[in-house]
Amino acid sequence: MRTGPALAGLVLLAAAAPSACVPDTYNVRAARAFANEDARRPIIDDRTADLDRAVALADEVLARTPYSPGDAWIAALHLDDEEGERLRRRFEEAPPYDGTYEVPLAKLYRAKLDEALARARAPRPAQPAFAQLFDALAALAAPLPDGNVGDHATAASHLPAAWEALAEHARALAAEERTVERLSAGRPLGAADTPEIAAARGRAAARRRALSAAQRDVEAAAAALRAASAGHEPAATIARDALRAVSFLLRMHVEALAVAPYVVKQARRVARGEPGYAAAVARAEALSRVLEAQREALSACAEALSVPARTPLEDTAGFEMQESLLEQGRAISLDAVHLRLKGDAELLFFHQIASPNSSGGVNDYRGRTRRLAYDVDPVFMVGARAVITYDFEHVRDAARLNAGFKTDRLFSAGGDIRYDNSLGQLIGLNGLASDVFDIGADLVGIRTSFKVARFTSGNVDEIAVDPGTGHDAGVVASAPFQLLVRQVDVGFDVTKLFPDTADDLHIEELLAGFRYMDYKLPRIFYELRERDPGKGDIYVFERQSPPQSVTSRFYQGGFTLRMGTGEWPRLAPFGDIGLYGGAGPVRYAFSGDPAVPGGEAEVDTATMIAFSGNLSVGLRLRLTSYLSRLRLLTELSYNVEAVGQGIVSGINATRRGDETTYTIGRKIDIGGFDLFHGPRLLAVLVL
Repeated sequence: MRTGPALAGLVLLAAAAPSACVPDTYNVRAARAFANEDARRPIIDDRTADLDRAVALADEVLARTPYSPGDAWIAALHLDDEEGERLRRRFEEAPPYDGTYEVPLAKLYRAKLDEALARARAPRPAQPAFAQLFDALAALAAPLPDGNVGDHATAASHLPAAWEALAEHARALAAEERTVERLSAGRPLGAADTPEIAAARGRAAARRRALSAAQRDVEAAAAALRAASAGHEPAATIARDALRAVSFLLRMHVEALAVAPYVVKQARRVARGEPGYAAAVARAEALSRVLEAQREALSACAEALSVPARTPLEDTAGFEMQESLLEQGRAISLDAVHLRLKGDAELLFFHQIASPNSSGGVNDYRGRTRRLAYDVDPVFMVGARAVITYDFEHVRDAARLNAGFKTDRLFSAGGDIRYDNSLGQLIGLNGLASDVFDIGADLVGIRTSFKVARFTSGNVDEIAVDPGTGHDAGVVASAPFQLLVRQVDVGFDVTKLFPDTADDLHIEELLAGFRYMDYKLPRIFYELRERDPGKGDIYVFERQSPPQSVTSRFYQGGFTLRMGTGEWPRLAPFGDIGLYGGAGPVRYAFSGDPAVPGGEAEVDTATMIAFSGNLSVGLRLRLTSYLSRLRLLTELSYNVEAVGQGIVSGINATRRGDETTYTIGRKIDIGGFDLFHGPRLLAVLVL
């Protein structure tokens, strides 16, 4: 399907590559295909050779191939989906791809151009009309009515020199920027440049200016081509042939730039273990620079030639093949829509881990007479959910529409667990309004996770404790209870700010943001004081509260980090670590003075300080091949989340000479920390 929006997508994607050493033409289909492949030298070398050949082919087609209007080699530039599939089969079963790795589309365009140029080198029945295609482009520039050559023709005649200058300055700029990077390695942040670094920066700036000047010359030539008159032969044929060739080169370059960042990243991974491979990294970076400079020139010329050729760019030979990394320019395309079917089984336990006493820690609870023990049946749940996601040009799974199972629960015992990730619903939006809000949040990198766990079968025991020894003396009371835990995480994915570094370090996600938690449990509070004021090493028991139902409600800030290699490797371990800290209000009561008959309870409202941390390790298994659009993944992980909480009720200031030391004089805690843990098996089917 060829449409105006499709062309807009092509142009937008092509224009998206910035002028860094490695063009960041991040594209969701390229990322799915190449981002997490194993770094294998044969694959890297083959793709680098394709990049090199793409640069050379552009020079050969434009500057070193004789041309006559209507040449057969121009007509041979044809690549539709059927022809592309034929070429793909030719490469994907052969080394180094061996039916396992994705064959880049750039390779297919490179192969087709090689076939066409082989035909161009065959004997001709007559001398070619032009020694090179550049000469034919210059001839398109219309003379003025008086027969003189105008400014347009002059500008077009400068195109070969500008084209050559683009490649020269792009290569030199890549080399100078690599020199700056090498000289700056290991230097303190903010340190002044050494004379060597300053000189390299100056040379890079000069090359950047020269590159910009060459680009302006190309734009002037493109303007001349746009104004060319092609109403008569052979000008009309020249315009059509030139557009066919230039659009084919343009498509090859954009496809090459889509895979180039992953060639560089994988080469860097190999170079870490093989320092001698650093030259391959420099070569791939330089080729990326040249390809980007040539791509800009080809794009300008192709758009200009579409005017005298009277042919929309999307109808040219370069864009006959519809399977394209470029189609992501459309807001929604069928290829960017994915149906994710998620099924999971989870077993969740709750325990309270007692704080160590004075023999093994900083708290001495000897003197207390009661403690609580929780016996909670674990929650076992089997759930499923259908989610439709679709990709925007540079954002994978940019938007999600929940469908089918809304609560996740298909079967549960001992309670239930519910997950959600809609920020819109959390703030009270519903339906389409919520989905639109979530789309915006996803696009800027905001991630949301909402979890509700309900334990419906449990008991709490009040246990007598010998105040002298701290040993249990038996259960004095028991009661059933239920536990409802709610947790909301909202964070920004920081890896969006340094995607290359995150990929190199195998960071899948780094969320910095906010966590809200609340749950309610029977508690006994213990007040402790410093044994030796000013030291803060040992705290001894002073008094305890009666058992009471207490709501823990916390507002925290922190981060969650997932390390792994994504969902593409066949078998890949991953791990999560999170750390959050904050506080929340709490209401509690201590008994009144027992010496006063009818003494009322002492009720207080305070701020509870809390820290929560989570740790999980897991293994991800991909059951389908790298080349399959259908992806079936399984994840097995074990997750542990701990919550510690307490109240600072007094601070001591100790002055020693000119220094003042502050320690916690009194604190109130609950005698331990809460632990939620258990295994989870997740299966994801993506269509």
